[in-house]
Order: sequence, then structure tokens, then C-alpha cells
Amino acid sequence: MISNFVQEKDNQNPSEQPQNKKFWSKIKDFFKSKKGRIILVVTVCVIVFGLTGLQVYNTFFKPDKADSGSQNGNLPDIDKRQAELVVSPLDGTLVEKSRANRHPLAVVIENHPDARPQYGLGSASLVYEAISEGGITRFLAIYGPGSADKVGPVRSARTFFIDWLAEFDAFFAHIGGNLDALDKIKTDKIKDLDQFAVGSLAYWRVPQVGKATEHTMFSSTLKLYDVAASKGWDVNSARFTAYQFKEDAKAGERPVAQTVAVDYSAQEYNVRWLYVPKDNVYSRELAGAAHKDGATGAQLQAKNVVVIEMQRWYAPTRINESGWAMKTIGEGKAKVFQDGKAIEGTWKKTGRTERTLLYTTSGEQVKFNPGVTWFEIVSPGTAIKVQ
Repeated sequence: MISNFVQEKDNQNPSEQPQNKKFWSKIKDFFKSKKGRIILVVTVCVIVFGLTGLQVYNTFFKPDKADSGSQNGNLPDIDKRQAELVVSPLDGTLVEKSRANRHPLAVVIENHPDARPQYGLGSASLVYEAISEGGITRFLAIYGPGSADKVGPVRSARTFFIDWLAEFDAFFAHIGGNLDALDKIKTDKIKDLDQFAVGSLAYWRVPQVGKATEHTMFSSTLKLYDVAASKGWDVNSARFTAYQFKEDAKAGERPVAQTVAVDYSAQEYNVRWLYVPKDNVYSRELAGAAHKDGATGAQLQAKNVVVIEMQRWYAPTRINESGWAMKTIGEGKAKVFQDGKAIEGTWKKTGRTERTLLYTTSGEQVKFNPGVTWFEIVSPGTAIKVQ
């Protein structure tokens, strides 16, 4: 058989071998030429760039099977992220689901000139401002979806603050209070986070030369929520009457300017809100200058400014501490400023834990722009200048 194979090989056409050699010789000679080398280089480049382009497409541009359309019912990643956002009932903004229903947290923040700039006010969803005593205003900041690493300076409780935070069953952060407020915290069964009880778990002082001690206490929303959770309170649920929200006014419907001035007492506590039509917000001024958050350096802003007239009277405590009380339950005059316009109306609060609702003169409930709402609580007859 082997001999047959050799014989068959030897019997091949002798002319085939020279032809094969001649063919490959031509190929080699071609690629040795200038034209052949150019074609070779161009061919290699085309192949390399083609493969590279294919890899780039597959890596960055080719849609995943899950995002290839609506036939399989899946949404693209960007739509999925948007779908995961839900409306916060506290301020109407779209936030991650984990933050939307976080239990409200109320913190008393002072406004003495030596306490400025305050920290964390810009992260609150709602802020109540009212005179505490001696013409000095104080804030009750309500947090929910927003967080602040540093909040303060924190100050003492007052009875009217307790009635406002009770609308949300809010956790209450403060440093003591007058006796009437401390009594009310107990009788009203407030979820209390008093600094005198919590201590360094959530509070710390930031001493400064020349600054009185009462202006140096701070906290953080994270630490306060941690303490609340350690007490067995549910920090991930919120049950209260939510305001109704609407869409912002369209750009063409916004006036070029509006100024709302609230004269609380002395010039150090007088407030101005300046409407910014481009962003449809009100920027806050205090004592003739931009009121800024110490944490961010940004000027405080609000989407809605509500001025509420509320009766106020001198009410010393049973141990004769100086104090003031307010008629927080009932009704009275109110003005709501939003979209650069003023809405005349009334406020109504029917019970201690009921929400303070705002109504137009025709009896319709006011709808709010999503975002921060700032309540300016004033005595009847307080000068409110609108331009």
C-alpha cells in the first residue's frame, strides 16, 4: 500500500509544482512592492479599527436585553431610577422611597444674633418661626426626607412648638424648656429626645471664645434618629394629614418680583423674602442680609411662605418663670405666598394633633408647591409689607 501511495505521488502532474511556486512567489513579490505594503497596512488598520469599534459598541452603546423595549415590560435604567422615586408627604418632593416616609423629626433652633449662622435649617422640609420671649424669634425645624450632619444651635422647648410638632407625632429634639413645656411633653406623650436625657449620644457642644454656652449645643438628624430607633420607635413610618400639592406656575405666569417683609420686633429679627422668578423660590434675608445655612453657605430659600396671625399672651409658669402662650388651636387670618403671588385666606386647627390647614377666602384648601414651606407666626396687627 505504501508503495502504491509513493507511486501515486510520483505520478502527479509535474507541472502543478512549478505553478504553485510561481503563485506564492508573485504574492511575496506583490507585498514587497510599495503598493502592496500600503494595501497591507490599510487592510490591517481597517480590521483593527473595526474590531475596536465593535468592542466599544458592545460595551457602551448596545442596549441590554432588559432595556431593549417595552415588549418585555422592562424599563430602561434611567426610567427605573425615576420609578423608584416617590412623593414625600411632608413636602411633596420626589425622593427615594427609603426617605419618603421617614418619621418627622422636630428640632428647636435658636435665632439670637450670637447663634448665627444656624446649621441645618436648609435641610428641613418645614420651618416654623415665632417669638419665644423678649422679641427674640426661635425656629422649629421639621425634618423628614432631608438630613443634616450638624443642626443647631439647639435651644429649649415652648408649649406652642409642642402643638405644632404634635401634628406629625414628631420626635422632639430640644434642651430642656420652661416648666409648662416640660409638663406638656409628659401629658401629651411626646416622643421626647431632650438633651438632658439623651446627652452625648446625640448632642455635643462647640465652644467658641466670647460666645455664651447656651449658643453652642448641636446635634445631627442621623444621631437623633439612631436614638429614636434605640427607644423602639418606628423611624420609617409617617402618619399625618399631608398638604395638597400642585405644579409650579409656568415661567410665563410668574411676576418679575415680589417682596414680603415681616417685622417681628427689633431690626435684628426682621425678615424679608425676595421672590426669584427664574427658580420660583423665595430667598430669605434676616436683619438686612442674606440668611445663610452655616453648613453649606447657601442662602435659605422656600417654595411657600405662610404668614399666620395667632393670638399671643404673657403666661408665666406655675413657678413664675417668664413665658408666652399662643392660641394654636382655632382659626385666624393667613396669607400664603407662592409663585410670586399672595393668597388671602385663613388657617384652621381643630385639635392638638390635627394639622394646621390653610384655606382661601372662597373656602378651598390651599395647594402648595413641592419643596420647603416656611411659617411666619405673628401676632395680629404685625406689620407685613408686600411689594
